[in-house]
Order: sequence, then C-alpha cells, then structure tokens
Amino acid sequence: MSGSRKRQRGVMILMATLGGIVSAFAVGLTGAGASVSTVVANGGGSSQASSNWKFAPTINAPWAQGGDDEVLDDPDPNAAGVCRSTLFNTANPYAPTTNVDTIVGDQPNNSGFSSFGCVTAQNETTVAVNPTNPNNIVAGTNDYRVCCDFTGLNDGTGWAYYSRDGGATWTNVQVPGLTAETGGQGNFKRVDSAGDPALAFGPDGTLYYANIVFSRVSPASGVAVSISNDGGATWGAPTMVTFIGAGNYFNDKEWIAAGPNGSVVLTWTKFNQGPHGAGYNASPIVMAVSQNSGQSWNRISAPVSDPTRPYNQGSQPAFSSDGTLYVAYEATTPESGYTQDGTVVARSTDLGQHFTQINLGRVYDDSDCYPTYAGRQTLTGEHFRLNSYPSISVDPTNGHVAVTWADDRGAGNCGTGASSFVGTTDGKTVLVTSNNGTSYTSPTTISGGDTVFPSVAANNGKYAVSYYTRAYSPATPVCTAVTGNPPNTPPANGGIPVCLDYAARSSSDGFATELRLTTESSNPYIMFADGSFIGDYSQIALGSNGVAHPVWTDFRGNPNPGGTLANQDAYTQAFLP
Repeated sequence: MSGSRKRQRGVMILMATLGGIVSAFAVGLTGAGASVSTVVANGGGSSQASSNWKFAPTINAPWAQGGDDEVLDDPDPNAAGVCRSTLFNTANPYAPTTNVDTIVGDQPNNSGFSSFGCVTAQNETTVAVNPTNPNNIVAGTNDYRVCCDFTGLNDGTGWAYYSRDGGATWTNVQVPGLTAETGGQGNFKRVDSAGDPALAFGPDGTLYYANIVFSRVSPASGVAVSISNDGGATWGAPTMVTFIGAGNYFNDKEWIAAGPNGSVVLTWTKFNQGPHGAGYNASPIVMAVSQNSGQSWNRISAPVSDPTRPYNQGSQPAFSSDGTLYVAYEATTPESGYTQDGTVVARSTDLGQHFTQINLGRVYDDSDCYPTYAGRQTLTGEHFRLNSYPSISVDPTNGHVAVTWADDRGAGNCGTGASSFVGTTDGKTVLVTSNNGTSYTSPTTISGGDTVFPSVAANNGKYAVSYYTRAYSPATPVCTAVTGNPPNTPPANGGIPVCLDYAARSSSDGFATELRLTTESSNPYIMFADGSFIGDYSQIALGSNGVAHPVWTDFRGNPNPGGTLANQDAYTQAFLP
C-alpha cells in the first residue's frame, strides 16, 4: 500500500490494508460467522457510493474511498504528528547512531497539515542487490520530497537510492517522468502520485523499478516500470504497462520480478468496482509479461489468482534460476465462507500461462485478531495500519523457496469468531519453506513480540527474515508520546510504549537468535495524522557474498551531526546472517 497515497486524516475513516480484513469495511469478514454490511466514510467530499471491501485498496484518494489527510483545515489539531511537539522539535530525542540513513538532502514539508513542518517522509521500503556486483545495492521508498500534486501537496513521486560500496554511502535519484510534477508525458500527465515501490535486478544486472501511479482527483490509475542499466544511477523514461481512467476498475499494489533470458513479470491487484464504480465485485491478482528485458509488455492483466478466491491482495512474484515463476498473495478462503484469509502461492513453469495454486495456511488477521483505530487494524497502543501480505524469496543457488507473513495467532481472542479483538497484541512472524517449490512446511512462528511487516531473502542456502518489533520499546516520554501540535504536550498514552525497532533472524541457527538491528527504539507517531501510516511493508535482500541488506522506515530522522529532526527515513544495516 504505498506511501504516496497514504496521507491519512485523523478525523476520517481510512482504508486499512490489514491482511485483507478491513474491520469496518468488510462484508462477511468481520469475524467467523459474521455477515455485517458496513460503510466507509469517503474523504475529500467524494460522492461515490461506499463499497463493501473484502480487501482494502492501498490507494488513498477520495475516488478509491481512501481520503486524503493533509488538508489545511483539519478540525482536529491533535491529528498532527509528534514532530511538532516540544518533545521532538526543540531537542533531538535520539542519540547518534551507527545505522545508515540512505536519505540524502531531506527537507521540510511545507504543504498540508498533518506533516506540515516535519522533514519530508520516506516509507514503504524496497531493496535489491545486483547479482553481478554485491556491493551495488539499490533501495526505494514512497518519497514525499516533491511538491506539488494536483491538490497542492507534497506527494510520492518515485525515488531511488543507490550504493556502490556495500551500503556504506548512498546517492539519491529522482526517477523521471512518473507523475505530472516530475515531467510525465502521455497518461503520466494524468497522475500526480507514485507509490508501492518495488525493485528487482535481473541476472544480467538490469534493474527494474515498478510503481503504481494514480491521480488524487480522478479515478486514473496505472502500473509503471522504469529501467536502469547502470545500477540505479540513471533511469530511462517509464513505461505505462497498464492504465485506466474510468472508475469501474483501478490498479493497485504491484510487485515485480526478473528472471532468466530477459523475462520480467509484473503482478498487481485489479479492483473491479462494477459499473460506475458503485460496488466491489472482485480483486483478482493479474500480471503482465516482458520477454525482452522490459522493452515491451504483453498478456496485460492475465490472471494469476485462483478464480474460486475472488478477493485477493498483496501479490509478490519471484523467479527461480530455471525460470519457474512463483507468485505469493493473500486471499479470502471460500471454505471459510470468505470469513478468513490464507496465504497462497501460484507456481508456473511456462511464464504464467498456467498456474498451480498452493494454499500455505491460514492467516490470523480476522477482525477479532487486532484492535482497530479509526476503522483500521493496528497493534495495541498504536495507530499505524497493518497488513498480513506475504513476502517471498527463491534462492538462486538451489531453488529453495521461503514465504513469510505477519499475523496475531495466539494473542487474546484472535481467531475465535468474536466481533472484535480483546487482549494485547503479540504479532507473530510466520515462515514457510520448500525445497522443491511444490511441497511446503507447515507455518512456523519464528518470532513474536508484536512483529509486523516481515520480509524474507534467500541466497547461498540461507534464509534471512527481517521485521519491525516492539519488544525493545522502553516506557520513556519519547516512547509514549502519541500526538503533537504545539503547544500541547504529548499525552502519556496510558504508559504503553509505542516505539519500534527493526530486527532479523536467520536459518544459520534455526532462527533461534534475534539480531536487533536498530541502535535505539523510535516513535512511529512522528508523522502523518495520528501516526496512522509508516508504510505497508519493509524488505531485505541477500547478496551473493552472503551479506544481508534490510531497509526499513526508521523514525529518528538523522540524529547524527548535520542531520535532521526526527522524521521517517529509510535506514539500513548490513549484516552476515
């Protein structure tokens, strides 16, 4: 669900992308046996009839029932991020860090309301390592440095950050032409936001960068791919792989994978809203294929997901070195009467012309599995929206497959069929593996402690899994502050510590040891309305030299000398799993 569209208003009910269960939006998805029809509040004065979402779109725009948050007249002053509170804007609350900030040249956000005066945000991280040069790492985020979109606000426009020294230093590059404000041509002139970034290197070192692009003021949406032939330093004009300007469909939540012989696959969710955009009929996972290194695309919107599971989100493709294609996604399960979700892997040996569907197991993200804030699921004491979409990786050296996702199994009354969650969240990171791509292990919990947004990378016979965790958060003033907007003092939030860290585990010791990657916990309420958005995923990549490169959204800004005030930045920390 990408950051470019994620500017949420504290006073409106927004789209949540929690594992497809949008408590407050879903029909038949508000717990086992429930069949409640609910309504979503439209933002920005949209007159569109509300839809019964079984999976939430990640696009936050009035026409997608998402709503935009950064308005100048927000009636709730406490919706501002804590970046404007005395605790955060008069002295740096965090110590200098050895973690590496990939963001260079950040600047104040001087538009909108909820993040006005904060340093511009970067969130929803993606990363890839060049298979021909393991010291060349490229990352991307929803990056809000550019003003102005069609509503006059800073917005996501597509940025890449590349390193040629193993991740020690980084150069930031604006990817050209993805939006009207960054020189877009043709249908790119009709869109003003780019997000859901996804990067993939091909075996030959060609780099592909996928984004969804959309308009804040019209139903226009598309999926685009940019290409770099020099490891992320320069980028060609983007290709609009698919585009629609009407409201009966919109394109959402894409991902990209590159395989042998110039094969590239792009997958996304195609929301079918019916005639005049009046309903919600289905959200299949679809794909497009290039067999000439992204120069041209065919089989646009070819089906990927199982047609017996019409409601899906969060697809992620991956290739094995022999060209076998895998696509992991989350789907509501017909056997549960569409009241529960599962993780599914679609496998193809003919570049997506035919798929075998494998259900890996239940995802515990029912409406009784997490508390909600403003209509979207979150962790206890937090406000940022969650999802349980899978991350998949295929080891290029042996073809082994790993899939991970987050849910709240075993916590409180999760999975009992209740109408809401009772208890305290203990988000789990779940892992499934396969040595042949056809038979998989049972889902195994490899970490608890309120973990979210895990990612997996496989290479040289090892798996590395990274994720956000709340296990280290102290109950200090910095870690209990939940709203800002001076001269108010941030409330104590009942003493619940809200800070997050980023951590990793690996197969080297059977995932027994957790490596805390962050040197200090940091507060996710720092930006956006009521701390409602930190991005919808993070990612880790594993190079051929055995070095892992996770990239996550950190909330310290750059506390080192000459850095910035606390804000959302993309951080990394190389390690050997």
